[in-house]
Amino acid sequence: MPDWCRRGETFHRALRHRQRDSLQIGYERYLKHGQAFKMRNYIEELPPQVYLPLKYLDEVKSAPQGKLSFPYFSRCQRYWLTAKTLGAAELSRNDEWLGITIGVTQTSMAAAHALRASWPWWTRWLARYVFPPVKKVLADRARAAEILRPILEERLLAQNQLFYAMAAIHSSTAILLSILYDLIDERHEHAKADLVGEIEQVHKEFGSWSRQAASKLVKLDSFMKESQRIHYVGHARVTRAAQVPFTFNDGLHLPKGTMIQLLHSGFQQDPDFFEDPETFDPWRFLEKRQEGDPNRFQFASLSEAETTFGAGFHACPKRNYATDIIKLVLVHLLTNYDIKYDSDTQRRPPQMAHDSATLPSLATSILYREKVSRVQSSKSV
Repeated sequence: MPDWCRRGETFHRALRHRQRDSLQIGYERYLKHGQAFKMRNYIEELPPQVYLPLKYLDEVKSAPQGKLSFPYFSRCQRYWLTAKTLGAAELSRNDEWLGITIGVTQTSMAAAHALRASWPWWTRWLARYVFPPVKKVLADRARAAEILRPILEERLLAQNQLFYAMAAIHSSTAILLSILYDLIDERHEHAKADLVGEIEQVHKEFGSWSRQAASKLVKLDSFMKESQRIHYVGHARVTRAAQVPFTFNDGLHLPKGTMIQLLHSGFQQDPDFFEDPETFDPWRFLEKRQEGDPNRFQFASLSEAETTFGAGFHACPKRNYATDIIKLVLVHLLTNYDIKYDSDTQRRPPQMAHDSATLPSLATSILYREKVSRVQSSKSV
């Protein structure tokens, strides 16, 4: 048993807790040198899980979706359809459906016996057009599909909406909370004062908040991006599943079903990508924008070293909208409230980590109150 297993902890449980260390070792030993590595898949045992170096990003982004796509398309769809068909309460009250399901065994078996008894094998392809028992089976199947279609479409729509809500609410909320933790960290007090000044200046210029006004909050955008660089939500990005056997240009071969990911956390802390990567520099990306293309290095930007919102076909389509929402929530909080940690140490708590997931602490209490200037203004009105 390894010496880093805690008392009463199994080897596999300890290994999950050490996932972050294992991933970092994999990054330093393999990914930085252009080699992929495989790890145990804790989510699903069957398909292997492979972490790819950044040199494969362009090929992953441009690969047809029929070759590399989300696991949803490769494993889950057939199970969902079966579960919905068997579990549809609406069908139990449909007499026509009940008649079809009760009779399907008899009609199918009768058609099969009659076909074998009276039709030579080389003529059976005609039976679907002229042989009544076979035509009856096919007609029942077509009618069953018509009955099922609206039910499945309705449930699939609900499933999609729940999936979108999970993707939008969970991730955006986690990112927002993570940025807020950095904003109220005592080490960033000067940066917070600069941000409040920027907010006041932009609001004075535009008079109200809009997407155009939010785009002028360049310091806040830089702070948000630096916060996510250091305190990222999740180690991995650009998750795909090989729909078919897939071979990269350099010969790396993925068997069908292989899960692939890019280790986002590795290059966010790599000095080859970022100078002094362990230091929180709130204006790091603002300076990069000023030195080069002002449209690059934004919170929602996509590039080789910017995969917070994914890459390629499956990059988050609403990343700019999510950015504006996060900005406006932070503007509201910074403008109207004094916020601090409910502890003697006014510093950000450690991230929660489990397997390849990392999240801001959910057990941390914060205190907030309306700003004195806001309270006095409300009383005067």
